Amino acid sequence: MARKKKNGNSNGGAFITPERKLEIIGVIIMSIAVLIALSIVTYSPTDNILIKNASIGELLKFDEGTALRIKNGLGITGAYLSYFFVYILFGYHSAILAALTMLYGWFIFRHHDLSRLHGTALLYTCVMALLAAILGWISLVFETDTHSWSGFAGLSSARVLGYFTGKVGSFIILASLTVIAALVIIDGNIQNTIDRFKNGFEQFKMRREEKRGRRAAESEMKKQAAASQTDLDDVDEGVGEVVVSRARGNVIEGTPGPKKYQLETGNEKPSIDEIIEKSKERDLTRHQQQLLEEEAMKNLPPRAILEKPGEGGTSELAGDGDDEDDDGPEISVFVGKREEVADEKEFEKQQKAKEIPVIKYRFPHSSLLDSPPNEGNEVDFDEINENKLIILDKLKRHGIEITAIDAIVGPTVTLYELQPSPDVKISRIESYANDLKMAMATHGLRIIAPIPGKSAVGIEVPNRKRETVYIKSVIGSRKFMETDMDLPVAFGKTIENEIFMLDLARLPHLLIAGATGSGKSVGINTVITCLLYKCHPEDLKFVLIDPKKIELSLYRNIQNHFIATLPDAEEPIITDTSQVLDVLNSVCKEMDERYELLKMGGVRDIKAYNAKKKANQLDIELGHRHLPYIIVVIDELADLMITAGKSIEEPIARIAQLARAVGIHMVIATQRPSVNVITGTIKANFPARIAYQVASKIDSRTILDTMGADQLVGRGDMLFSSGGAGMVRVQNAFVSTEEVDRITAFIGNQMGYKKPYHLPPPDTENGQTAGILDRSERDDLFEEAAKVVVLHQQGSVSLLQRKLKLGYNRAGRIIDQLYAAGIVGPYQGSTAREVMVQDDDELRTILEDIDAE
Repeated sequence: MARKKKNGNSNGGAFITPERKLEIIGVIIMSIAVLIALSIVTYSPTDNILIKNASIGELLKFDEGTALRIKNGLGITGAYLSYFFVYILFGYHSAILAALTMLYGWFIFRHHDLSRLHGTALLYTCVMALLAAILGWISLVFETDTHSWSGFAGLSSARVLGYFTGKVGSFIILASLTVIAALVIIDGNIQNTIDRFKNGFEQFKMRREEKRGRRAAESEMKKQAAASQTDLDDVDEGVGEVVVSRARGNVIEGTPGPKKYQLETGNEKPSIDEIIEKSKERDLTRHQQQLLEEEAMKNLPPRAILEKPGEGGTSELAGDGDDEDDDGPEISVFVGKREEVADEKEFEKQQKAKEIPVIKYRFPHSSLLDSPPNEGNEVDFDEINENKLIILDKLKRHGIEITAIDAIVGPTVTLYELQPSPDVKISRIESYANDLKMAMATHGLRIIAPIPGKSAVGIEVPNRKRETVYIKSVIGSRKFMETDMDLPVAFGKTIENEIFMLDLARLPHLLIAGATGSGKSVGINTVITCLLYKCHPEDLKFVLIDPKKIELSLYRNIQNHFIATLPDAEEPIITDTSQVLDVLNSVCKEMDERYELLKMGGVRDIKAYNAKKKANQLDIELGHRHLPYIIVVIDELADLMITAGKSIEEPIARIAQLARAVGIHMVIATQRPSVNVITGTIKANFPARIAYQVASKIDSRTILDTMGADQLVGRGDMLFSSGGAGMVRVQNAFVSTEEVDRITAFIGNQMGYKKPYHLPPPDTENGQTAGILDRSERDDLFEEAAKVVVLHQQGSVSLLQRKLKLGYNRAGRIIDQLYAAGIVGPYQGSTAREVMVQDDDELRTILEDIDAE
């Protein structure tokens, strides 16, 4: 209690804390900015003459003389300030300097990072000088008095520019600089601004052509309508009744009757205007139909039905009427709605809300990522109709009747949902997979029989033109920005064009497999990039193990922010396979220590522990500390199994079984998904698995316990499976090496921690002796167990269990202590350890040496 009181006095006894000092400085700077602005706004040219001609003594006479004639709102001080800022510098534009000073004061007051403001300050300072130079040029060319707006600096700049380049040359230079400044201020990205103007111009041209085409069509329709009106009066009553459908714009033959015409709205004869309207819908040109389709695509609701107009003015892909028997049932095309994109300012605001003031850290912004091209997921109706006819034709030849068919268009594949007749066996459809592949001449066709949760069979057919899913379209979405997941990972997009996002904290581990070039490394980069965009360095650390030495080396720049490693490690990224076992054992030791902290804190998981720590409910003197999440990433497990041996399977299994509650998670990738690499122990503890394209059905069964991964088309096409909850096909988002470089450089250039996060040292022989041979940590039965081992010349856990009547865990700890003391040898698998001491005399000497230490 006394110590706590002393600490409280030491903290509270300081007259002004560093935080209060910054706030006071910020208020002073903002006050100065207001005074400068006041002096500039109330500038008067007559004050210049007064302060030039008057002496100091006259200016100090407060009740008479020159001081009373000063018009500036800040008095004599304001007159001098306005003379400097307005007359000498850049005229009234010098108010921009006052605004920037105010902004710097606000940033200091709010404890923001000033480096974020330097670029903006430089930009607007240049704009201020440019505006002053433009007005100075106007004053020189047109001989007008703009000195109050240009200032002496602006006038001199214009004079120098005109001297070297002349009137015309200086005009071109100033105009070019003005355009550049406007583009940078409007968007900050000149290329985006140019693209925006270009797209706007193209849309204007398209709308103008559309109006021109409609005017021509209306003129033609009026002529046809007039002719139709003449023909209508001559139709015989016995021909039958014609119903004009407003919904479809078609003429449908009905039952014969005494009346000539019948509209849906009544029994009256149609007017000339109605006939014109129907004729417009029926006889639109192909160009106008395409324009209408493009307009409909822009305003497409979720899972909206897009129907391609047919040749006869109908709205079905397969036609209607008599053609239905030839083309089969109608097909409805579904395209998922794209996720709403978050505004750049909203994205930065959301990131700032999560900043933790332990270090001055700024989250990466979305402008570091490559923008996707403007073209969207265009629906190729011809391809869909062609595939539909092939599928129906092949199945019909084998006696399989399909009653309904839908098409869901995704970025990589299109899913055709078939509803067969009730008497059709589902297994029959699945058996004709090879026939469909040959008929469509495509690779990667996959049959889902049936679709989970639906009474339909799915056939996934790769699109001829694939859409690349860029990481910016995923990270920049509002769904990713507003998620409340602890460790959100947005892998890409599903067939429905929905962002596929998982919480790594809930999985809790992830196993990735796929052939070379299928997208595994990009998938790992996607995981790391998403976490870098959502997690503060205080809350997240990575243990990166890269036997290939080149895949994860890109993240070396963020070692003092996000990397966890051994205290004596030479490199932050583990590339030496001989060190992998030590690193994994160190992670196991970190896991055990965290469980001890959770036990002392009386909580069950890391989230509750950190909340309790943040509320100051845990005593720091007892070893309590903030626990960040730790993600162990292994890029190639198969190579580790070959070089480091099967011994690494044990710590991997321990971490996978126990580490979820203490915030340690694993992401393991391998390109050889064989049973020798992905063993039963690993599979049992990794329910969440991702399979990219693999070479055979056996590899697919090894990773997913089912077939399907062998039918993927590569380049990020993947299947996600989690604990028997079904599989989801996803197009992995693409992250380029340049994007990773920009992100890591942005983070690495910030001031981070002094050193990487250090894991506890592993239990080596020397390290164990230093810690275990302390009498306070030594087991009470240590000496007695040593005598039993030496007597029987057998160093096994089961021997101590039988002779000393101990549990397995305690007997195992004693064997570890005997190994640290040099009494028994190292672990030898299923056989007993070798006993290094031959008799009781030698044992007594060793025990005495241990006590002496």
